[in-house]
Amino acid sequence: MVVMRRVRTTTLRDVARVAGVSVPTASQALNDRSGVRRETRDRVQDAARKLRYTPHAAARRLITGRSDSIGVVAGSNMTGIFSDRFYRAVLTGVGSVLEEAGFRMLITPAPRSSPEAPQFVRMARAQEVDGILALGIVSSRSLLEVTETGVPVVVIDDFSPELPVPTVLNDDAWGADAATRHLAALGHRRIGYVGPFDHEFWARETKAGYLRVLAELEMPADPVCEALVANTVDGGQQGAATLLSLWSPPTAILAGSGKIAIGVMKAARERGVEIPDALSVVAMGDSEFASITDPQLTTIHIRTEEMGQRGAQLLLASIQGQDAVAPVLIRPDLVIRGTSARPSSPVRPGTP
Repeated sequence: MVVMRRVRTTTLRDVARVAGVSVPTASQALNDRSGVRRETRDRVQDAARKLRYTPHAAARRLITGRSDSIGVVAGSNMTGIFSDRFYRAVLTGVGSVLEEAGFRMLITPAPRSSPEAPQFVRMARAQEVDGILALGIVSSRSLLEVTETGVPVVVIDDFSPELPVPTVLNDDAWGADAATRHLAALGHRRIGYVGPFDHEFWARETKAGYLRVLAELEMPADPVCEALVANTVDGGQQGAATLLSLWSPPTAILAGSGKIAIGVMKAARERGVEIPDALSVVAMGDSEFASITDPQLTTIHIRTEEMGQRGAQLLLASIQGQDAVAPVLIRPDLVIRGTSARPSSPVRPGTP
């Protein structure tokens, strides 16, 4: 018979005994309360480290009024919070800030259709978390329910005018502006756009930035040079096929995402259209294949980790009582690689 030995949990009383202080003094020292001498605080904290003492969450909440925990909500638009490359990088930025501040991340799945309140709303109502960080598309109604509990909310990578909470966004309009200006500066005068359907805020902002530059540079926008598609490789391939089959096809295409850009390149390759000699391509957002495509893909690089860091900083500030409602826009970077160049041999009109 195997006898399971119960492992004894280190208590605050153990820490106090090793440090040679009373239990109340040990509690005050570990929670950085005033009135405890520095040498006493150091001695108590040293004892806690040696004993590997971890305060019980409920007890800590009673003492400090905080749980030192942040609920991170996965949006409905991501493939998976760990498998989605974009949000994995955002989460890395979030984690670096929260870890340094001594907060834990409690990751909750994207809410599903259910008469019951989502898990993160229940956590907020029970005061199990000090704040909620929403990544991507999360129901505004549910987030408003959280704000009604007094628990602060910050949203990263989505924007709803009816939701008065701090928001961190990639500056998609600025990125599309930079990409379109880059192509225009190379000498392209017929610049096409293959982007995602404009159901999401970032997609609308991307197209708006593209159109704004065309208008400013007096390059009339031609609706036949625009294709709204699914945000997939297949979607990009289908959209580019339509544009490249025009009697007067574009000499450059701004792709609304990295996935779409890969599809654009596939469509060009199928038609024998050389990149970048006959067609330049710039992608909004780095695809994981951007540096290994042939040629390497010119992109608008989104500062995903910085978005996560800024979102976590805003949430910690909100927990401390600082108000911030205006959206924070993180400007991306234009990374010039091999898919953009001056137009040399135009695409033959109507290439099948």
